[in-house]
Amino acid sequence: MNERDVLLEAVRARLARVAATRDEAAVLEPTALVEAQLLTRCASTPMADLEAAHSLGWLHFYRAQALASESDWEKATAFFKGCFIAGIEHLPQSLLPTLTDRAVPGAMNLLQLASKTMDRDLLEGAVDLWRRIAHNVPDGHPNLIIALTNLGNGLEMLGERTGRSVHLAEAVEVARAALRITPDYHPDRGAPLNLLANALLRRFERAGNLADLDEAVEMARTAVQATDNDPDRVSSLTNLANALLRRFRYRKLPGDLDDAVEMSRAAVRAAPDDHPDRAVFLTNVANALRFRFLRSGSLADLDEAEEVGRAAVQITPDKHPGLVASLGDLGKTLAVRFEHTGDLGDLNRAVDVCRAAIHATPDDHLWYSHQLASLSGLLQLRFGRLGSPADLDEAVQVGEAAVQAAPDDHPDRAAFLSELGNALLARFNSTRDQADLDRAIDASRAAVRSLPDGHPAQAVRLSNLSGVLAARSLRARDNSELAEAVEVGRAAIRATQVDDPGHATALFNLGIHLVSWDLCVGDPTARAEAHSVLEQAVEATTAPPWLRVDAARMAAGLLASSDPGRAAGLLERAVLILPQVVQRRLQRGDQQHALARNADGLAADAAALALADSTGTAQERAIRALRLAEAGRAVLLSQALETRSDLTDLRKKHPDLAGRLTQLRELLDRDRPSAETMGDTGDVAGIGRERHQLAAELEELLERIRAFDGFTAFGLPPTPDTLLAEAAHGPIVTFNISVYRSDALLLTRAGITSCPLPELTQDAVRDRVNAFYRALSEATAHDGDPIAAQRTLREVLEWLWNTAAKPVLSALQDLGEAIPPAQDGQPLPRVWLAPGGLLGQLPLHAAGFHRDPRQGSHRPTVMDRVISSYTPTIRALRHARERRPSPAGQSLIVAMPTTPGCSPLRHVVDETRRIRPLLPHPYQLTEPFPAGDGSTPFAGADTPTTATVLARLPQCAISHFACHGEADRTNPSQSRLLLHDHATTPLTVSALAQINLERAQLAYLSACSTADPARSDLLDESIHLASAFQLAGFPHVIGTLWPIDDQVAVKIAESFYTHLTTGPPGTPDPEQAATALHRTIRAVRDNYPITPSLWAAYLHAGA
Repeated sequence: MNERDVLLEAVRARLARVAATRDEAAVLEPTALVEAQLLTRCASTPMADLEAAHSLGWLHFYRAQALASESDWEKATAFFKGCFIAGIEHLPQSLLPTLTDRAVPGAMNLLQLASKTMDRDLLEGAVDLWRRIAHNVPDGHPNLIIALTNLGNGLEMLGERTGRSVHLAEAVEVARAALRITPDYHPDRGAPLNLLANALLRRFERAGNLADLDEAVEMARTAVQATDNDPDRVSSLTNLANALLRRFRYRKLPGDLDDAVEMSRAAVRAAPDDHPDRAVFLTNVANALRFRFLRSGSLADLDEAEEVGRAAVQITPDKHPGLVASLGDLGKTLAVRFEHTGDLGDLNRAVDVCRAAIHATPDDHLWYSHQLASLSGLLQLRFGRLGSPADLDEAVQVGEAAVQAAPDDHPDRAAFLSELGNALLARFNSTRDQADLDRAIDASRAAVRSLPDGHPAQAVRLSNLSGVLAARSLRARDNSELAEAVEVGRAAIRATQVDDPGHATALFNLGIHLVSWDLCVGDPTARAEAHSVLEQAVEATTAPPWLRVDAARMAAGLLASSDPGRAAGLLERAVLILPQVVQRRLQRGDQQHALARNADGLAADAAALALADSTGTAQERAIRALRLAEAGRAVLLSQALETRSDLTDLRKKHPDLAGRLTQLRELLDRDRPSAETMGDTGDVAGIGRERHQLAAELEELLERIRAFDGFTAFGLPPTPDTLLAEAAHGPIVTFNISVYRSDALLLTRAGITSCPLPELTQDAVRDRVNAFYRALSEATAHDGDPIAAQRTLREVLEWLWNTAAKPVLSALQDLGEAIPPAQDGQPLPRVWLAPGGLLGQLPLHAAGFHRDPRQGSHRPTVMDRVISSYTPTIRALRHARERRPSPAGQSLIVAMPTTPGCSPLRHVVDETRRIRPLLPHPYQLTEPFPAGDGSTPFAGADTPTTATVLARLPQCAISHFACHGEADRTNPSQSRLLLHDHATTPLTVSALAQINLERAQLAYLSACSTADPARSDLLDESIHLASAFQLAGFPHVIGTLWPIDDQVAVKIAESFYTHLTTGPPGTPDPEQAATALHRTIRAVRDNYPITPSLWAAYLHAGA
């Protein structure tokens, strides 16, 4: 035995003698004190050696009793204090009150430390200590209120972390006991009130007793009143905010939600910047704002929630328990904003934030399952957006882990089961694995069973169950499960109120199931009910815009044959919602995705049904159809035009607003890398926040501008009367090809009329487009049959004449428009074409029988009867015409005879040599030829880099590009002209969208596919290089629909500029661009009538 053990045995022997004889002599001997002093030195501190401290405490306690020694009393108390804190029993009863007093400061520090860590053992130790303190404080002692309050706080924290009802029940009882002994006038009465409010709220969350919830609100209100001008007031305010928000979710009492927002904000205002719980208060504000957004649909609330939530995360230390809540709340806000706006950056940030929350949460914490389930939901959303199987597999894995980590009595186990069911259903839809579908149904049924009636999440769980039931019924052709899906869907709607966040989703899902039921069994009542619930979903203004559009399209499909007027009304609502789907705050990639998903063919269907409506006059129907076509096409272009109105008057009267408008437009037009392509999500996060703020400011600025006299229509779409004014220059033909019907909408000086095109069906157009482009490939293939290919091209052009051009030109002539001249050689009339959709991939301007022997306007072709120009919309044409011609200035020639990584263009040098004398003050940028070793030459001042070209464009009226062009079929905004640095900094559609040129007049794009809309589900958007140059400020653009012949391009360019010049050489008139191109192409056609691939690609777009 060592010295310490020997001394401890000696002291214990003396204590045993005292206990046996009741005589303190054994501890009063001089050697006893020596042994005690030596043992004290061996033990170092009482807390370090509790065995020794316990024995030494009794030795000095006996001595103090015998000698009435203050020194021994103090030593006994010091040794016993550590034992009391550690929970060692068998302590002197007479010392317990003193030990309790001495333990309070340490107990407070211990509980505070436990509240700042995720150490459950530490928290349980703090609770045990406060329980002992509370048990041993005498009645009436001031410390009893403190002890009960701290015990209750510890129990409430423990209950929150573990989810155990016993802790919460004890917390409530302790809080009530503390409140009973605290007088109304007591300065600390707010503490037990806040404790009781919190404990009741936690117990409600665990057990669902609404009486607890109501009492929690009342206790919190009383606490606010009791803590006026008190440091604890901030806690009272935030507790009241939490209770009000929770009650609103369950009782939907008017005012609770706004009061919760205001109380949470008041808590932040009342808290000093260095308050240890400031992050908690900020998180509460974010939470309340997010819930209010779900009710109001106000993005301002959601944006503020994100900003406040991010601030909470930033000020919360690592490993602080509050970090989990702050991260989780921020992730929810970002997810909600993604679901509403489609911002992929928000979704990626939400995934990252959720992973961080999981990392910060111990796996035995009550919230651990929450974070796993949240990640599962986010990964499902990202799979739906990007389609990565890895995301879907991980969603299932973490969903399973969430369920496994949650005990059977976990209050949110139903949510975890439902999320797992969703993940399994999504994977079934992707892989068709029946086992996933069966497990999804099991999980979804279990989720519904585990929720009590009236629970706020009941509707969501029922709606999810209806979805998996419908999926299995359709897979197994089992109508019984489909019937159950319908009934469960109806129950989901009954479980929600109209303004509930999940109400619209439940309506939409039920609509889908009812449509399926009608298709399976032929139930007209189900069809009528489907239309009813879908129409209600359309009117749910707080629902995500994309859901409302989908509901409108489905409902319109149900009514199209029986009531096209009502169907048109539904699609009109959808068209008007489109701007919300593609808000300015989104990156172009997100906007394009949203339009491809929601808007493909929408405008065409809306216009077609408007024409099919039997009510109103024919002209009224045509006006409505044209208005819908204008609103639903080129949505992104229209959005850009809203901020590119002529600023001359605004600069004169309100220069500050004009300046800020220009700044905001330039900032929002910047094509930052998207969340899909950037690896650093932090950079994406910063960009995303900036865009949200800038977009909100721009909307407010436009409202301010329109409030001034003379600017009420600033940036708004043209009215029908304004559209009619555009017909003064010549008729404008908007083709509308839909699954329902096909027509041409004719805007002429006589008004707006329609021309039915019954043979121009959607399927027929699709077949001809496919045949046409197969023939184009065949015509240039090494092993192709060019003669057969050219024959196919001519056949398509002839079909296009018969089905589209001929009836339209005949209708125009009946209206006194587009009448060919009486004699050959006289100017031909002009016509503007807005083909839209699939038809935009065919050369309408080249339609006709080009081998017909008749001459001049008697030949049945478009180009022999009219001069054609293209425009995406009439609004875009109006914008082009508003560009005021500037005095002839410089011309820019961009020549790329060689291109890094591409085949050489051998005739570019000849092209630029021929056109140079025809242009005013030409400035030429030419790609130097590669070095002898084949390396790319260094870029000099006159090398055509993207930056150099963009710097030169503002100085030039005419710009001619002789280079490679590339249409991007995945992301048309990345369609590009291939310049010197195209591999790193390409001149793309997006890059051109960032500039606004005031001197520009004519852009000639002597490159391949510069007017090719590329992506089949974005055809109505007209996203290509030609439209990008128009948006940048060029009223006239020469573009191409497909790859062009390099050698023929030389002749066409020279002829074009020759025809463009009516005066001395070098003085071209850009206003004659359409006529010059028409004459040029018709001449080439006359030389090569059987080879349309050589000349039919060229088109004029613009004024």
